[in-house]
Amino acid sequence: MASGSSSSGIQSDILIRRIAAGLAAAILLAQAACACAYTVTVEGLPSWQQGLAEKSLEAVAEKLPENRDEREVARVVGIVSDKLFAGYKTSSVSVSSGVITVLLTLSDERQRWRTELVFPQLQSPADGWFRQDASEMEDDIRGLVDGVPLSSLAWSDSALMDEILKITDIALSGWKPSIVVVSGSGAVTLRLSFSPEMPLVLAISPRFVSNSLPMLLHGELKESLLARFAPFIGIPVEWADRHSGDIVKWAEDFLCERNIVARTSSVPEASFSAAQISRMNVSVESRHYTLSAWAAVYAGTQDRSGELGLHLGRKAQIFPKWDMELYGEAIVELQDWDTEGRFGLRWAPWRGVWLGGEWSTLDDEVWAKIAIDPRLHKPYAWLRAYGDETNFAIGWKATEYISFEAHYDSRDDDSWSLRMIGNL
Repeated sequence: MASGSSSSGIQSDILIRRIAAGLAAAILLAQAACACAYTVTVEGLPSWQQGLAEKSLEAVAEKLPENRDEREVARVVGIVSDKLFAGYKTSSVSVSSGVITVLLTLSDERQRWRTELVFPQLQSPADGWFRQDASEMEDDIRGLVDGVPLSSLAWSDSALMDEILKITDIALSGWKPSIVVVSGSGAVTLRLSFSPEMPLVLAISPRFVSNSLPMLLHGELKESLLARFAPFIGIPVEWADRHSGDIVKWAEDFLCERNIVARTSSVPEASFSAAQISRMNVSVESRHYTLSAWAAVYAGTQDRSGELGLHLGRKAQIFPKWDMELYGEAIVELQDWDTEGRFGLRWAPWRGVWLGGEWSTLDDEVWAKIAIDPRLHKPYAWLRAYGDETNFAIGWKATEYISFEAHYDSRDDDSWSLRMIGNL
């Protein structure tokens, strides 16, 4: 029994020693592998050529034997460098502590370059925006090739294209550049042309909203604007998004020149969302007048079925940015054909929020009123009250033409109802 135990212990010691020896050998091999690896640094090239040259020479250095003399390594690297990098000559190669440093210089005189930008066929105002964007990057592109030998593009043309893409992705996002090199007397021309990248703007859908003009008037503005969107059809969505502010300003300036806007003293405000089917929301509000009409139908109540309404108002500014409106309304109930007249005065201490009061011919009472103007795809509300009576609604403007309201009137038997309103 003692003999078996001793034999087992000896075998365990041998196994442990073998494992330790294997680990030590693996560590030594790893250190040897690290020791023979070279790092290559190339000097004398533009940064976009330097990285490519260093990767090429590092691939060569990996094939060199581990124990080769440093002078031999320098000689081999120099020969390979002269073969690989047309347009340059190897001035010196030094090897120290695993670092190979290669100095390249021009093999001929410094090359003169010109840049030429070929613009795509665009209509105004998009053509002007493109030229402005291109002018911002032309000096950067010229700086890439300034003094670079033409023959060096044989091995670095892809690196040059990558650098140009980095520049155009900022200044001309959505446009794909193509380069052609034209050799002439005394100078070489780098010619850049551009083609749009998918996705493209296929259409622009304008939506007009106004709380002071009837649909008939801003419907004409919509048709006029639709006819002028041609310059933006077919441009890249990404570039359209970059110039969304310019497109908005162009639309607002165009609308300001329309007779309807001038005659009604209106102010257009637009927003633009770039997509294949782009959207433009336009608000046109008169500074001096309010003219609106509506038709409404009720559901969930037997007290009302529908109504027709007309609002006429005259605005003024007593204080800066504080509008005041004197208005009159006529409302016809379609169920019993009762007619109600309302005459009121209201102020807007905040934009789109009105405070005031109105006198109703139906009950010969003055109602206090607060209202928040409807905005497209936004909630709104209004409240009328006098004594114990309350009339209010919370609504949602679903489209340019249709709004939905949860309506409450304490005077009705069915106080709550749903109301759909169509702007006329």
